[in-house]
Amino acid sequence: MAVSHLLSLKTRLANADGSPVFMVWCQLPGEGQAAAMIRGGLTGALCDMQHGFAGYDEMRLMMQAIGRAGGVPMMRPPLDDCGMAARALDAGASVIIAPMINTANDARKLVDATRYPPLASRSFGPALALELWNMDKQDYLSAANDLTCVLAMIETAEAISNLDDILGEDGIDGVFVGPYDLSINLSGGKVGGANDPGVIDALPGIVASARKHDKISGIYASGSKQARNFADLGFSLVSVSSDAGLISAGAETVLGGI
Repeated sequence: MAVSHLLSLKTRLANADGSPVFMVWCQLPGEGQAAAMIRGGLTGALCDMQHGFAGYDEMRLMMQAIGRAGGVPMMRPPLDDCGMAARALDAGASVIIAPMINTANDARKLVDATRYPPLASRSFGPALALELWNMDKQDYLSAANDLTCVLAMIETAEAISNLDDILGEDGIDGVFVGPYDLSINLSGGKVGGANDPGVIDALPGIVASARKHDKISGIYASGSKQARNFADLGFSLVSVSSDAGLISAGAETVLGGI
């Protein structure tokens, strides 16, 4: 099925003609700043329910606000909470980026909660998604597996060793590197982020594996320079910073001009 809806990351990537899509990682609850990030030019915004501070109601409002501002609504569920991933899709989310997917079984469990038949068994109740996507029930049911994206976070050595199996799982649209957890895992306990030698060595292989499977490769960056480096490396989805980081950088810029 051809997907044309601009809330869909797949559509945005297709329209980007090979260029990466840039997004922001929202740790702070609140639909206002999430929508403002989209109006500032970012394609997508993610509500982080694993390490961020939003509850369900705040996430629900953020998904609606991001979509209505013209962006791609994204969400990271709490660890091992596939039910919350499904609720985010019901609230209008277009992208789920799930943490700590280490095996094909982890990936299958995620798919089971987020994909409708014939792929899996997502339960049907997308009232807010219908409103945001401007679709009736049957149209949404028929299109949702194509419209939405499910990405598995790669954050451990185990996940890297199982990368082809994870990417080969039907219903997984790609992977998203969490550089901080990956650096801690690969180094045996040091917070190096994307500057950790083990992470640096692993990134080209992750991009290559995603390309081999014709799937999305994403990663979190800390600032524009690192985001550009990741884009040049071949990542198709890059989070340029957190919302808190962008707010702090904005304050510094304004104060520096006084």
